[in-house]
Amino acid sequence: MPAVRCADPMAEEWADLRQAVARYALNVTRHPDLAEDIAQQTLLKAIEYQQSNIVISMHALAFRIAANLVREHYRRQKPVAELDAAHDIASSDPLPDRIAEDRAETRAMMQVLNAMPPLRRDVFLRRRVEGQSCQEIGRELGLNPKAVEKHITRALGDLHAARQRWQARHAEGQS
Repeated sequence: MPAVRCADPMAEEWADLRQAVARYALNVTRHPDLAEDIAQQTLLKAIEYQQSNIVISMHALAFRIAANLVREHYRRQKPVAELDAAHDIASSDPLPDRIAEDRAETRAMMQVLNAMPPLRRDVFLRRRVEGQSCQEIGRELGLNPKAVEKHITRALGDLHAARQRWQARHAEGQS
């Protein structure tokens, strides 16, 4: 059945605007009664606003008012204490995808470490993992401290280059 149109063009424009706002509110809220209330309140507020302000687009104003009314409705629905508790519930732990990414990077670095010459790997692990000094490492392995530093520098260079390659491949995979 076709909609009955009014003879007054302004009344028709208001009716069209009201229907558009009601459709918007229904789409957002999924509650027909609430959508009708929001449409009615929107028109009242828009008319009030128009009486004391210059309105360039009544349509844009009405949808802005409707969006604010929907937001205000849902804000009133949630108790404030529940919102405060949300901060307590939020976890500071990394997200699962970040954990998986870190594990993959660690595996890649372990492969590079295992592929190093045994002496370089041994020197690097003694210095960086066990915390031995270069003099201690040199004394135990029969190397001078400069040779120990050179092994550590090369190991760090290998790991740094491998990390950059891994990050570049990972960035390509995400794009």
